[in-house]
Amino acid sequence: MLELINVIKTYPAQGGTTTVLQDINCALRPGQIAAIMGPSGSGKTTLLNLMGGLDQPTSGKVMLDQKNLAVLRPGELALVRNTKIGFVFQLHYLLPQCTVLENVLLPTLATPASRRQAEHAEKRAMELLERTGMEKYAAALPGQLSGGQRQRAALVRALINKPQIILADEPTGAVDARTAEQIIDLLVEMNQVQGSLLVIATHSETIARRAHRRFQLENACLSETGLS
Repeated sequence: MLELINVIKTYPAQGGTTTVLQDINCALRPGQIAAIMGPSGSGKTTLLNLMGGLDQPTSGKVMLDQKNLAVLRPGELALVRNTKIGFVFQLHYLLPQCTVLENVLLPTLATPASRRQAEHAEKRAMELLERTGMEKYAAALPGQLSGGQRQRAALVRALINKPQIILADEPTGAVDARTAEQIIDLLVEMNQVQGSLLVIATHSETIARRAHRRFQLENACLSETGLS
């Protein structure tokens, strides 16, 4: 379970501080899909970064499997992020010098693996690339791909380690409608097949309607607005 307890996030500002998140409390369970909506600049990306251990709260706790991510040592936190959390960012962050397949397999290289495990990871990578229509670009470099293709490659990278939690920050914001549907379909499929918790920050009502739980983030406060 992922739980945020009395989470506050502030940043220094001229003459004081700016509060981005104020007393955030929520508990999300495996198998759920949660949509977080709110206007641009409301703190959705900050909230996802806290959930994934990419940032630390000013105060409060971010609990994953009864561990407070906010107090883990860097090495412990990196291991949790790599093995339990998959990130789908607004930007793809692919390494330009690596092929699509090499980019996808990067998260699997963080821990030692046998030859059999490496072969299994490559097989899974190719299956996921095929699922997104990207298998024929496995040997291509990111610079040879369209924006939508790069985003699909980044999505496969996020899913390669079968994460317990998938955090998607506006995953369809820079792609066409057909690619957007493919991305959401695959995320929902992973949620159903693997029982992963899927948290999506989005402006899209269409995406939000596919969620089990829906939250609104506005004026630094998070409120649950309904169930599907």
